[in-house]
Amino acid sequence: MKRQLYALAVLCIGLLSAQIVATAHVYLSNLNLLQATEALVRSGYLAVPNALVAARLDMLTTAMAGGLFFTLSIGSGLSLLTLGIVWLWDRVFKRRRREALLFILTWWTVLYLVNSNGFNVAASLYLIVVPLVTAMAAYFLLPVRTTLVSRTGVLWPVSAALILAMVWGLVLDKYLFVNIRDHLLLSNRVGQAVTNAYYDYTLFPAEAFKSLAQKQIRSCVLNDGLSRPDYERIERAMRSHDYLPVPDGYPADLTIHRDGPGTRFVIGDNGQPSLDVTRRELFGDLPTVLQTVSDQRDRNRMFRKLTLLCLLVGFPLVLYSFVYSLVIILPSLVLPIRLSAAIAAIICIAIGVSLLAPVYRGRSAAGASQNPSTGLTAASYATRIAALRLACQKKQDIAAQAFAREMQSSPYTAERYWLARSLAFAGGARATVMLRQLASDPVPIVACQALWAMGQRNDRTMIPQIIAHINTSPVWYIQMYAYRALRTLGWVQPR
Repeated sequence: MKRQLYALAVLCIGLLSAQIVATAHVYLSNLNLLQATEALVRSGYLAVPNALVAARLDMLTTAMAGGLFFTLSIGSGLSLLTLGIVWLWDRVFKRRRREALLFILTWWTVLYLVNSNGFNVAASLYLIVVPLVTAMAAYFLLPVRTTLVSRTGVLWPVSAALILAMVWGLVLDKYLFVNIRDHLLLSNRVGQAVTNAYYDYTLFPAEAFKSLAQKQIRSCVLNDGLSRPDYERIERAMRSHDYLPVPDGYPADLTIHRDGPGTRFVIGDNGQPSLDVTRRELFGDLPTVLQTVSDQRDRNRMFRKLTLLCLLVGFPLVLYSFVYSLVIILPSLVLPIRLSAAIAAIICIAIGVSLLAPVYRGRSAAGASQNPSTGLTAASYATRIAALRLACQKKQDIAAQAFAREMQSSPYTAERYWLARSLAFAGGARATVMLRQLASDPVPIVACQALWAMGQRNDRTMIPQIIAHINTSPVWYIQMYAYRALRTLGWVQPR
């Protein structure tokens, strides 16, 4: 039993170490966000996240749930990579010192890259704690040489993984993740729960490693030494770019003050100078100036890339490793280990193909759909979804047909989602009625797209309703989409 559970045990230990680091990382980020949000509220601005979400920022449970993003991305990738390296070092390289030094040198190189724009404490902790803990677990739990952990024993799980990769490669295109969401996740209760959890918690970890330019709302302090005309001009410009001026003494992302008696200005970070610009640069090309400041301060650029890579590659492989390790347990109790490995590999391939089936059907329906108007009347919900997607691509107004079929009340989440998105290109009272209903949909993904569509329709009469969603929705993702809709409609935070 120890042999069959070896990989599972090591990965669990590695993921647990990542979860501990991730919880601390997200919790400290949440506290900083809480402080910044309170400063904006006290200054009279419309804050995102709102008070309902801010009340959860100092909760450990929120940090733990948000930390799962880093655990399943960077934690998965580092744990799996470390497990593989330890296995190679022991079984293939016979524990030779030269190969060990090569692995360590590569590890140090990655550490250097994630700290190339300044010391990144959080990223360094992930890259130090997770590999060390996983390596120790992989080394001390490593069974004696058996077929399971020998080159022969690796044949079946690796072969099954390659076969699944090739099979899923048949549907690999730019719409792969859209099809997975629409036809695999949103078509059942388990998938819907996963999707809702994504919308409930992923913005908390995302905030922890965003650059300044990627944040939705930022604060700034304008020094009292600025002349009144300069102050008012800078204040208007900063608000138009969602850098909201707050009184001196509040926590702020940027400070702006004049550089002595000249015509130059210093844009700093909490009082520390970071960029010296001329009046012409500040007033003539403020977006470039703000982007330059963000780039100078961005210590998470490489960490974000590494996290994304681990999410796309590491997480699926770890998920596969878990399933394989659990599936092989039962047959190994009564059958030889090589036969058990073959059976487990076949079962994993069968599971992967069964999960592929709805994705393939959705992809086929999208390819066959040619006319949105006729597709909306189809009996198959996959065909109707394909028709709605095509209407979005063609920017076609299908509000009349959708309203007649009461698609805004469809039991299929993906259908309501694509209906909401397609209404961005529809006019008239029917589209407005459906958007109002969809914006209050209990499923966050539907509400988000309805709010996005409100912003795209250039109807400023929707602004009060959109603001109401920001103030009352308990889901941060919905507030984010609502705020984007406001900005698309030309709304700017008042002074």
